[in-house]
Amino acid sequence: MIDEIQKVQKRAVQYFYNDGLTEITVGAVFLILGLYFFGQAALPKASPLKFWLDSSFLIIFLAAFFLAGRIIRFLKRRVTYPRTGYVSYKRKKDAPRRRRLAAATGAIIAGLLASLIAVSPNVRAWLPAVNGFLLGVAVFLFANRVGLLRFYVLAALSSLTGFVIAAAGFGDIKGISLYYAVFGASVTVSGVTALIVYLRRSRLPEEDGHGA
Repeated sequence: MIDEIQKVQKRAVQYFYNDGLTEITVGAVFLILGLYFFGQAALPKASPLKFWLDSSFLIIFLAAFFLAGRIIRFLKRRVTYPRTGYVSYKRKKDAPRRRRLAAATGAIIAGLLASLIAVSPNVRAWLPAVNGFLLGVAVFLFANRVGLLRFYVLAALSSLTGFVIAAAGFGDIKGISLYYAVFGASVTVSGVTALIVYLRRSRLPEEDGHGA
């Protein structure tokens, strides 16, 4: 009985990601991050724009993900809910605590990386691999919760992409820029593929009536 309940709960979670809209939006955020780091690497040190980029990373990062959430909800209201209905998800009581724990974990990892770089500057060349591995672990844990094969593929692709870019000697900022561009494009393609499959399997009620 418990297994059946867990299967139903997992199917409900999978429903939220079946349309690929989340991946398309998050992939676009990663592409924006790739452009951000490319700007950091390409602009001269004396450029006012580079100074602005260096000092506004957290603002850009938070704003991008805030807008991503709004865009996902907007697209689902236009694309998903009219076709396959709306599912209301119960908010877990420990959600705020889990968010604080995730934020603290991210801060600790960032602090450890900063300390490691300060001790050994040569580690900077492997920052794309570190980014790819950490993000790959996060995607893998997410894949375990959702249970969709394509997220496991993305998790492996994240680690592999970061390692290849670091091993190729692109450096730190340029390498990170290339990593987010490649991985962001991969996530977007995964989402577009899922969306195409979803649209082929589900039709609007008026489309079904027209076909009849």
